[in-house]
Amino acid sequence: MPTQSDLHIDSLLSNLSIAYMNEPSSYIADRVFPVVLSSKQSDKYAKYEKYAWFRDEAQKRAPLTESAGGDYGMDTPGTFFCDEYSFHKDYADADIDNADAVFNLDEDSTQFTTEKLKIKRERNWSANYFVVDIWGTTLKGQTDTPGAGEYGVWDASGSTPIKDVMAAKPLIRLATGLEPNTLVVSERVHMCLTEHTDVLDRYKYTQAGIITEQLLAKVFEVQNYYVAKAVYATANEGAATQTMAYIADQYGALLVYANPRPSKRRPSGGYTFRWNRPRYNGASGERLQTTIKKWYEQKIAGTRIEASIFEDMRLVSSACGVFFKDAIALGRTITS
Repeated sequence: MPTQSDLHIDSLLSNLSIAYMNEPSSYIADRVFPVVLSSKQSDKYAKYEKYAWFRDEAQKRAPLTESAGGDYGMDTPGTFFCDEYSFHKDYADADIDNADAVFNLDEDSTQFTTEKLKIKRERNWSANYFVVDIWGTTLKGQTDTPGAGEYGVWDASGSTPIKDVMAAKPLIRLATGLEPNTLVVSERVHMCLTEHTDVLDRYKYTQAGIITEQLLAKVFEVQNYYVAKAVYATANEGAATQTMAYIADQYGALLVYANPRPSKRRPSGGYTFRWNRPRYNGASGERLQTTIKKWYEQKIAGTRIEASIFEDMRLVSSACGVFFKDAIALGRTITS
């Protein structure tokens, strides 16, 4: 009588495969600050002298006299240079001939290479913006009695995260005249806020106990509330031990004014300058656009898929932001 192994030889399913990568919503680098498309790899952008626009200089005017007048100056222009970030994946001719139906080597390679660029972009964003001592104000969380420039960590009993964020808003308004519209938090800080009595008390009579990012935006009175939760592998390929870590500082939070779109005479905490190369990208100007190239490499008898992007993330106005250092106690885990 035939056995089970005689009747069926295991093979790969053609409609299912497993790969691990970040959810698209985990990446925030292209959502917090606008993308400025440039026709050149490097250039300058104009910066007006700030205080001239705030001075009270209008005067009463008597008949047949000249009006009061004045002028504004220009600061040193800002500059950018869009470095190229790229990554490729090769596959051999033999791989094409031997691949089972579940594999589409072009699709797999394209997804693999673009994911590498997303991780690099997210790490660049965190290194450029989600750090201490670069914004106009850095506030430090304290587990004991807060002093000047400090506040109580938000996972401590009696802490007041809503009050702390509201108190930070005038710091940005006083320096820029702008109302901060964006709050970026780590996933650990986000989990703390969803459990905080300050937040729960606002919605305990109107919601079903689920605190969403949209509700937190309303609580903190900002247009945008983003959670930095993308992760990456910290060890090089081939290392004996492979570990995962969050890309962004998991104890921080950033309150900032982010211009909804690039415009004249309007500051923003940051901008991503991106070289839009019509020869490769066309004229669509899509925010997430990445150049994907495919060609045959004779010397390795294989096909190469390469993803590439030219960009530069710039801190445009440090006065537009307040960074909360150690918003929760160091060592807090995601499950505590």
